[in-house]
Amino acid sequence: MNSKLLKLYFSREQKADVVDCLLQIDALSGFSLYEIDGFSRRHERYDIAEQIRGARRMLAAEVVCNEHDLTEIRAALQRLNFKEPIRFTLHPIEAMGHLI
Repeated sequence: MNSKLLKLYFSREQKADVVDCLLQIDALSGFSLYEIDGFSRRHERYDIAEQIRGARRMLAAEVVCNEHDLTEIRAALQRLNFKEPIRFTLHPIEAMGHLI
């Protein structure tokens, strides 16, 4: 099975819906979620606090999946119909497992 690492980038306002969406996908055993600072050349879209700080507080989720899961994840996220898009990157995984 060709596993991939799907990284999703989205706003704090989208968090609850994205988390609920991912939790409802039975094929996923879990995912990681963490806060990041997003930097952009289009910082005029930031609120005043973000403009002063120079970055936008965002979230990133990491999901290990296969091609079939990826199709299901993308379809589920698209049904959320957000005004602001969820950005993503997809990376091949060479190996994974547990270290004891």
